[in-house]
Amino acid sequence: MNLFPRKLKEKVLSSQNRLEVLDRGFEPSPGGPASGRTRKVGHEAQRRAYKAGGPAAGISSAQANTISGALASDAPPSTGAGMMGTQPNASNSNSINNNNNNNNNNNNNNSNNYNNNNTNATTTTTATSADPNSPGYVVPSPRDMSPTRSPWSRHGSVAQKKQPSVFLTTVKKDQPLVRQKKDLTRQKVGQERKTRDRTAREDNDVVEECPHTVGSFNALLRNALKKPKEERRQLAVRVICKMRAIGIPLDKHTFNNLLALMLDAGEEECLLIYQQMKDDTAKGNSSLRPDLQTFQYLIRACERSNAFDRAFELFAEMKTVYGIQPDVNMCNALLGFCVLRRDEQQASQLFEEMKERKVAPNVHTYNCLMNVFSESPADLLAQMFEDMIKQRIQPNLRTYNTLMRACQRFNDYDKAFKLFEELKAEGLQPDVTTYNILIDMCRERLDFVLGKKQAAANRRNKEQQESGMRAIAVLSLSLFNEMDEHDIRPNTFTYNALMGVLARCADLRIFTVFRAMKEDAKEEEEDRGRLQELLEAGDLADSEGALMLAGLGDVRNGEILDDKSGAALRGHYQRLLVGDEYITRQSAFGVKPDITTYQTLIYAAERMGKASAAYEVFNEMKAAGIAPDNKTYIMLMSVCVLNKETGRALEFFREAIRNRVPPDVALFNAFINVLAEAGDEVIFEAFRELEEDPAHLSIKPSQETYNILIKACANLRRDGVITGDELPTNEDDMRTMEDLHEKHNAKRFAKATAIFQQMCAQTCPLEPAVETYNALLEVCRISKDLKRARELLADMKARDLSPTIATYNKLLTVFVACDDTAITEVFTVLKTSHNPAPNLDTYTILLQFYASRGDTTVLTIFDDLKKAGVEPDARVYNIMLQYCADLRDKRKSLKFFEELKLRDISADIDTYNALMAVFAESGDDLIFKVFEEMIENNITPDKTTFSTLIKQKRGLDCLRKAGEKGLLDPHKDEIDAEAAAAIAAPS
Repeated sequence: MNLFPRKLKEKVLSSQNRLEVLDRGFEPSPGGPASGRTRKVGHEAQRRAYKAGGPAAGISSAQANTISGALASDAPPSTGAGMMGTQPNASNSNSINNNNNNNNNNNNNNSNNYNNNNTNATTTTTATSADPNSPGYVVPSPRDMSPTRSPWSRHGSVAQKKQPSVFLTTVKKDQPLVRQKKDLTRQKVGQERKTRDRTAREDNDVVEECPHTVGSFNALLRNALKKPKEERRQLAVRVICKMRAIGIPLDKHTFNNLLALMLDAGEEECLLIYQQMKDDTAKGNSSLRPDLQTFQYLIRACERSNAFDRAFELFAEMKTVYGIQPDVNMCNALLGFCVLRRDEQQASQLFEEMKERKVAPNVHTYNCLMNVFSESPADLLAQMFEDMIKQRIQPNLRTYNTLMRACQRFNDYDKAFKLFEELKAEGLQPDVTTYNILIDMCRERLDFVLGKKQAAANRRNKEQQESGMRAIAVLSLSLFNEMDEHDIRPNTFTYNALMGVLARCADLRIFTVFRAMKEDAKEEEEDRGRLQELLEAGDLADSEGALMLAGLGDVRNGEILDDKSGAALRGHYQRLLVGDEYITRQSAFGVKPDITTYQTLIYAAERMGKASAAYEVFNEMKAAGIAPDNKTYIMLMSVCVLNKETGRALEFFREAIRNRVPPDVALFNAFINVLAEAGDEVIFEAFRELEEDPAHLSIKPSQETYNILIKACANLRRDGVITGDELPTNEDDMRTMEDLHEKHNAKRFAKATAIFQQMCAQTCPLEPAVETYNALLEVCRISKDLKRARELLADMKARDLSPTIATYNKLLTVFVACDDTAITEVFTVLKTSHNPAPNLDTYTILLQFYASRGDTTVLTIFDDLKKAGVEPDARVYNIMLQYCADLRDKRKSLKFFEELKLRDISADIDTYNALMAVFAESGDDLIFKVFEEMIENNITPDKTTFSTLIKQKRGLDCLRKAGEKGLLDPHKDEIDAEAAAAIAAPS
């Protein structure tokens, strides 16, 4: 079969060898990459050094004193160094300080010495003055502070990424063979360099014009926060250099501004600034004593680096060393850490400390607490909410969203929607997260409607399930429409959740929703393009960006932002301005079909029986550049089952392997399930290839694998199947056909037994399960082997496996296939207390058995069904109506039909055909009412409907009269030739 390529393993391994995982916080050990040993350098060493109170061993003094050296130096750094650049050695530093103390004599010589000692790569250096007031002083430019030596870099040195070259090739009309190539990358790099130089000159002017006061320079540092990351840091370098040069001391506000600027660099850089601040405070500068804002910035830096333990250490240091009283915002930040770690104990201690220190909690405090205890019993969250109301703290939208998430976790559907109505009554505007929770709960509510998962005990008939699904679909769509009415943009999760509901309901409107999603994504992409063009052209100033960030209104007099695209533009501008951190913090933004979207559509197509639609979705998914995963191919296998497309299933399986999708046992089981449903003997060849494992994939068969193989035995096709036109007419041929059928059944059961014995062998790590015996009982049904079915049930009990109701139902079908009246014994066993209770399928099998025999026991079984509290469905009433039709019992048939209507069960074509059979012999006028009701319920008559009436003379007369009354007009296309000829013939 060549299911697994033999060189697959080598291909996978060679692909893995080409992947290199780079971590800037680690470097290879001396043993080389093959040794598998790495040693951690950089931040971990600095963190240990900080805790120990000094530089770490094994790293350079420049690396350990980057920040402290720049802040503590009395002279400005050289042209090639920034505020946190590499410091000169002791002799050079002393010579510079001495020169400054002697009224800057010999500035040029000293400056040359300074630069020569700090720039090893250059042999000649332009003489510059260290005194900013002298004509020779040059402020460091951004070009001197290249990213490869950036002191603001998290690891001290960052390799610049090489931009891919983009060339434009042109051809002259008169000389087609002559081509000219132009490097567009260099042109772009030149424009970026000009922009950086222009920004540097502007920053120089601002720094030079700034009044020489610490407050003015602090204001400049605060304004630097409005700039992009690189520009703000370079401006800060210039400000600190200028302050050091003219002798203006740094105060605590300066350090706080530096901490604010360095938040993106991580807690290590901020801790070094904090350490320098403490060192200066220890020297007697009381104005540098850290305050509450200092620790707020430090804790925020810890938050961005996920250094939760360090944050609580700083919190303890703030209270014990400096005696600073925390405020509610700091406590809320620490509670936020507890949320991320689900640390209920730490959160409880912190909340109790807030009470002791009389720090009044606010709404954010309770929101954090609710999130920490979100997995606790619902009563605890309700108590927190009540305490919040008692303290007259007004809940906000996040409060309600948190409570609604808790309701979702505990499947409290009614409480969630009650909270939704309550928040709207409080005047709060729901956001996309609110609606996402509710729509997702609608999807989960379908488990209750369909009796799945935790709601498996719910007994609902088919009509009740369909009615519930329709109601859930309508509710989900109404929530989605309500979002549009309130101008709340849905995101990808919203569309996926809504389509998840419609997919489970097999609702065709899912494809309409998908089209709307693609239109929304296209519109958003166009908005991004417009905004990107404006940003690159420099048409958006900082003030406009601030307006967009704040959401205060339209920008450029409504030219950019409108009702439809405003949110998209604003969100994209925020991403461009503050980077990935905003994406991490901003919950649910943007619309773009993802792999979940396409998987939901494939599942919906499979539920609706539309295989071609599923394949179209799959092709569109690949065209969109989304690589299918293991789950996608498993879902496609389920689609192949619809039409038993074994060839297409094999193509999908091989495609998955070619695309480097890990072929696991779940994918293999999905593939062989297609073969099993089709009864294709190739399944055994595929299983043999799996056992031989030519590709060394180490895929081991599971219990489900063996169960599918046994199911394949039940569906196994027989060679030379005889069609209806070739059926034998004489006794000898019929006897021969029966012998062939018995041989095929014997072969079928022999294969199933061999698979079962292989599973029971000591070398097999698996053991038969209940599902295994259920599959074997299906083989017994087809083989009509009641004896072996009884033996299987006994063997099952001997293995301490308790038969389920599905097992007993399978056993009942064996009795039905053998036409054995001992079926009553099984039903009597089921009615005992220690066995599973009969369900709707049990009663349906028994009713069909007795009704086909014309046995009045069918009425007793029907009464037992209702007494047991099992809700009958349309199948049950169709059986009872057919039983009445066979007995020509008009009174009972009308009774069952009225009962069906009272139970709000939708009648189908089998229901109306059974009624026609009852009324056809007598030619009752009720036939006309049946036709009228079929038209009203959009039920189309089939061949059975007309043949039932034509067989009876009075029934044929009623059919002709129905045609005269126009009752057949809506179904003219459905009338076959035989029925049309009978109607047209003279009476």
